[in-house]
Amino acid sequence: MNLNIPLISFFLFLSFSSFAINSPDSLAKNPTWLKLGHYKSNTKSDSYITNNSFFLAIDGKNNPLSELKATLHAFDTDRTMQCKYPARYQWLIEQGVTFKQDDVDCPDLEKWRESQKIHSVSLVFASGYMSNPASLYGHLLLKLNRSTHTKNQLLDYSINYGAHVPENENGLIYITKGLFGGYKAGFSDQLFYRHQHNYGEIELRDLWEYTLNFSTRDVTFIANHLWELLGTEFDYYFADENCAYHLAQIIELVIGDQLTQSSTPWVIPATIFSRLENAQYKGKKAVNRIKFTPSRQTLFNKHLDALTKEENAYVQQIYVSPKVLSHSNFLALPIHSQKAIIGALFELVQLKQIQKQSPILTNNLKKALIKARLKLPMGENKHHFNYTKQPPHKAQKASSTSFTAVHGAANNYFKAGFRLSYFDSLASDFARIPFSNLEMLDTEIAINNNNIYVNKVHLLDLESYNPNVLAWANETKWSWKINLGFERQDFLCTSCKSAFAVGGIGQSWQINNHLIAYMLINGTLGDLPINTHFYDSSIETGILTGNKSGIKFKVSYEQSYLHNELPGTAHLEVSMPITPDFDVRFAINHAHESVWQIKLNYYWQ
Repeated sequence: MNLNIPLISFFLFLSFSSFAINSPDSLAKNPTWLKLGHYKSNTKSDSYITNNSFFLAIDGKNNPLSELKATLHAFDTDRTMQCKYPARYQWLIEQGVTFKQDDVDCPDLEKWRESQKIHSVSLVFASGYMSNPASLYGHLLLKLNRSTHTKNQLLDYSINYGAHVPENENGLIYITKGLFGGYKAGFSDQLFYRHQHNYGEIELRDLWEYTLNFSTRDVTFIANHLWELLGTEFDYYFADENCAYHLAQIIELVIGDQLTQSSTPWVIPATIFSRLENAQYKGKKAVNRIKFTPSRQTLFNKHLDALTKEENAYVQQIYVSPKVLSHSNFLALPIHSQKAIIGALFELVQLKQIQKQSPILTNNLKKALIKARLKLPMGENKHHFNYTKQPPHKAQKASSTSFTAVHGAANNYFKAGFRLSYFDSLASDFARIPFSNLEMLDTEIAINNNNIYVNKVHLLDLESYNPNVLAWANETKWSWKINLGFERQDFLCTSCKSAFAVGGIGQSWQINNHLIAYMLINGTLGDLPINTHFYDSSIETGILTGNKSGIKFKVSYEQSYLHNELPGTAHLEVSMPITPDFDVRFAINHAHESVWQIKLNYYWQ
């Protein structure tokens, strides 16, 4: 038997197998290639990227195979293409593809990526910010870590994805255009400390950084692809194609479809971090560590909490009258107490300057504090604050399904509900804005005497009860609410229903760490019940708890102001958690009659 025949056959088989695996047809269907082109899926070959200049093939936006063939040709004929598409080049070389052109140096890329080497990648969550519609759900950043124990953290870069929104855009216009794709969006790079300053110092938002367990090769691959994406454009959609979705897809280049693939047509930052915490990378957890960076507001609150009752009293006295700093009683305090009091007041001064409140008083206080501090020995009190705030992956899941049993004077019936996102004022405060409500598309259908009808559709329900914690420091935070939708109101009458737009503004006061009282003046437009008018106004007062876990409740009373033929409406609702994914609610509404409800909520994502 001639042994050369089977050997030749074996090598031919390997050759043809390798060609089949690395053929353009095969490579164009590879998930990594589809992610490099940001194609929507294996079945939808169009790309999320909207500007044609990103693609080399005329039909590259809609044809991954054409784009791959054009890329192979470009790398064979034009060496500069390696610098424009470094991630494509890196990946194709790793697949065994060879090119006629030698490797080329890319000075601009190397300066961006290698001047101080990127050694790891993080995802950063900035907590929600109720004063800006663009940041209600929080924000997600990708961070390229360059700093080490000997290199300054100012060298770290952050990659942001955001909509190109005109300055001073109206909030309602932003939400409307954001929901329906009215803006273009893209990636941008910036030194991370600028984002940290803006979020933590200006907008007073806490940051959580999730550092990932990626190898040097994968860190370089992600950096190369980000270089390719700078300058590209996408359509921006508030509910799904947002910062959370597109930055998560960058991470999925190396961990696969663990963050964005789900049956829900919406994506929010907290959901991405919940999935990230459970994600795997090469058989181990994708997350290496989580770091918390407190905002200026959180840091100030900790300074206050660390003071004794006597020291806290001095803080309030000195804020009103800086002359107290030279009083004998203050000077008789232990040195560490004087330093703690002055340190807390310095934090307050910075807060006041950020919020642009009481500038003359603040400047005079700052000068007095500096003089007093210079008289004390050198050295600061060492603070080791323990922060109890929870990271976003521990937040209650954003979507909910509910089942409600209703007992009224006229009849009993059942309701089934669905809420798209995100949380209400009685939800867990873990990784959420306390004393606030942020719900979108909250719907209910009712089943009553074999009839099924729509009971409620709330398109948008926002409430922000900013308590004035520091009344002694002339704190002036506004509380407000916006509600758009339709709802039947059976506590007024059996057939009462209302389509409405409600806006309210007022004040809230913190009674203790877990309880606030509030008062709002509300204005209402719409088809109002038992009312021939198209408009109304009312005064609403209430009490709301803000425990991070355990039983929570809300009590309110609302009285029509313009048309007082309407009865006052009293509302009580109590929330009792069963598990992180379930809670049960007890509620009573009373106007002409009382309506009782027991409701079971299931939270999911």
